[in-house]
Amino acid sequence: MFQKIKSISNNIYNHPVTTKIRKGIKKIGQEVNNLRLIMRSFFNDAGKTLAKMGISANLMSLIGFVIGIFTINFLAMEMYATAILCIILNRVCDALDGAIARNSQVTDFGVFLDATLDYIFYAGVIFGFALANPAENAVAAAFLLLAFTASACAMLAYAVVAYKTKSSQEIKLGMSPFYLGGLAQGFETLIVLLAMCVLPYWFMPLAIILGVLSFIKALSIMITAYYSFVISRRKQ
Repeated sequence: MFQKIKSISNNIYNHPVTTKIRKGIKKIGQEVNNLRLIMRSFFNDAGKTLAKMGISANLMSLIGFVIGIFTINFLAMEMYATAILCIILNRVCDALDGAIARNSQVTDFGVFLDATLDYIFYAGVIFGFALANPAENAVAAAFLLLAFTASACAMLAYAVVAYKTKSSQEIKLGMSPFYLGGLAQGFETLIVLLAMCVLPYWFMPLAIILGVLSFIKALSIMITAYYSFVISRRKQ
């Protein structure tokens, strides 16, 4: 039974259509990665300056979170331009807190705080769209929140198990052929959220698309977890 499932998985993975999709995703991922490297260099220099000024990474995380939470209010009032500004400032602060930490001290609590506030912020933005137009947006917003929860829980659960079994033999997500690394990541999610603000009447289709991608990512992580924690260990 296992060999049959493995054979089917290999056939799907090596299918021309699947291969083309993977190459397309990889190419997009490379372009996005190049942009990230440029931005990372800029924010690293800024973070170094802020660290010398005595501004902590945790403080920057909290400042960004407070700004981000105002997004809910502006979305509910359908002040989309102001909401875009808050979203961008939140993401700038998110980049700066990491840069400050790298140039001062990375702490476990800082990593926890950053991840927690990010998840709350993203959920808050979706909630804001639901408040803006409950009749049309509520169901799509609920679907997207469900998809976000599925993706986040899968990722966090994987991280917990990987942390518990941390060793020289630990297998990373990116080493699995089943993990769709660049799918529905933070940068891609940010682009969609900004598009929702620019085109608020397109919220429903955009939310459904992003939700589906998030579910696919959650599924890829679950399959990767089985590959990493079961199949690969059998080979050792």
